[in-house]
Amino acid sequence: MLNNIRKNKSFVSAVNLIGRVFSFLPPNLITTISLVVVFFSGYYYYLGMPVIGAIILVVSGFLDLLDGSVAKYTKRTTDLGGFLDSTFDRIGDGVVLLGIGLSHDLVLCFVIMVGAYLISYMRAKGESLGVKVMGMGIGERAERILIIFIFSFINLEIGLYVLLVVVYITVFTRFYYISKELRSRT
Repeated sequence: MLNNIRKNKSFVSAVNLIGRVFSFLPPNLITTISLVVVFFSGYYYYLGMPVIGAIILVVSGFLDLLDGSVAKYTKRTTDLGGFLDSTFDRIGDGVVLLGIGLSHDLVLCFVIMVGAYLISYMRAKGESLGVKVMGMGIGERAERILIIFIFSFINLEIGLYVLLVVVYITVFTRFYYISKELRSRT
């Protein structure tokens, strides 16, 4: 859902400006820094300091946006960069959920993480089979990060249950949609 904002002209202009300002940095370096930063977020969640964890998570998210905008602005987009970005995003998701799980409910966070990874896997597999999946469902990565961020300031335990519901609605939505699209081909 939030991925659809990428089509907004104002958003595209802002991203291009950010890419221009930081164009002196190699995109893959920014991706790597984003991964390092997200480890601090997970650590602060583990320490039971969700507000600090959330602020650091947003910094990591900004860097995650920045790497792509720099790559596009400088015309340095590569398959390796896309691979690193996707891989490091999954590591970051796991680190944050592990940190939260160790300070709250490890089993619940594990179940959420499995769902989050399924969302990513279903997109990759669906698209490899020719089914456009991006934007399908209510809990893509941006929404998941937003839920964690907001509930870090309100009540993280309630946020985990909201996240659980959102993640599995997305899993079932994608499963149904991809299955339907693949069945229609036979």
